[in-house]
Amino acid sequence: MEAILSLLMLMGQKLAETLVSPLFLAIYLLLFALVTWQYKRLEDMSGRLLNTTGRSYIGAAVISTLLGLAGGILGSILLVLVGIDLFSIGIMYLWVAALLLMMISPRFLCFAYAGGLLSLVSLLVGYPDINIPQLLALVAVLHMVESLLIVANGHLHPVPVYVKKGGEIRGGFNLQKFWPLPLVALVSAGYVEAGSPGILMPDWWPLIKSYAPDSAPQVYMLIPVLAILGYGEITTTSPPGQKARESAFWLFIFSLVLLVLAVASSRWMPLIWLAAIFSPLGHELVIWLGMRAERNRPSYYVNPSQGVMILDVRRRTPAARAGLQSRDIVLKVNGMPVNTQEELANILQWAWRGLHLLVLRDGKLLNIALERSPTGPVGIIAVPGENASRYLLFQDDTVFMIARRWWRWLKKQLAGS
Repeated sequence: MEAILSLLMLMGQKLAETLVSPLFLAIYLLLFALVTWQYKRLEDMSGRLLNTTGRSYIGAAVISTLLGLAGGILGSILLVLVGIDLFSIGIMYLWVAALLLMMISPRFLCFAYAGGLLSLVSLLVGYPDINIPQLLALVAVLHMVESLLIVANGHLHPVPVYVKKGGEIRGGFNLQKFWPLPLVALVSAGYVEAGSPGILMPDWWPLIKSYAPDSAPQVYMLIPVLAILGYGEITTTSPPGQKARESAFWLFIFSLVLLVLAVASSRWMPLIWLAAIFSPLGHELVIWLGMRAERNRPSYYVNPSQGVMILDVRRRTPAARAGLQSRDIVLKVNGMPVNTQEELANILQWAWRGLHLLVLRDGKLLNIALERSPTGPVGIIAVPGENASRYLLFQDDTVFMIARRWWRWLKKQLAGS
């Protein structure tokens, strides 16, 4: 316990020094600007699809950045306590592999794929010479932190979109988040002679071996590292909060299993093959589970036979101030029935400042007064009708689905011959 407390104190000191470093602050501000730009792109895309305006991307970037600081602290603790030496895992090879995979598909820009591929290549040809258990443990720790950040932040500031799926146009939300993480990690720095001052490392340290040539203990340094984690998903079958929790749960299970396999493979080498294969395929399974839920569940945002359902209410607009909510069904505006998205838009555009809405919420009728401004939008984004002209196209994009399509094609060819 004393060794752990000493490690945590050293990590806290290193993090504090890093956070006030001018170079770190400059790089972190650059990462904050990059995250802000990504959120702005998402809002601009939504605005083009829905003909709306929204400017919440700065607030979303600030929240993500602050949570990234918390995630960096947690990730640093896990990296050090598990015992991951960045010099032994071939971090540059990992980045090169990730960038090469990105050229095949942008979604392959993930260490789960790059780490698994790099591990398999190393096992098959002996190059690069890397510590595979520590490399896969790094992948597991980063995804574990990501799963916790998804729970905390994945559902905030969802971006409304229209999605065409199964021949139908549906309302939904694009959940994309980016977190810049300041990490403190271990790197090996050689060996120390007996009797030299230092911290006695715990014997149970999972991955860094407690032995060295000539029984000399190895010396490790703590260095600052910056990373960015990302999450992206579209939900049309459940509210953003539920979708984020489900995604986080499966990602946490994946990371926990991978971490157990990585640590176990450092003790029993035959498991190293299983760990290397599980890294990319387990991550694909997480994505497949999310897509299967989107494909098989009924739509959550569906217009009823009477009225128009609200998909989203823009923040700081008259609709938000009036208390309108997602999935409210607008039946009448100023006594006039509305049954299509176009009817609702026309009435809201030409009505006077004082609007009276008859709304159905959870089976209860509500009369809501809405005071619109002379200029600017009301703030209601309706669930799309069948005539929506702009939308995203939902596609199953997993290795399992691609293999399934190839298998069907192959069976068809064999049957035809």
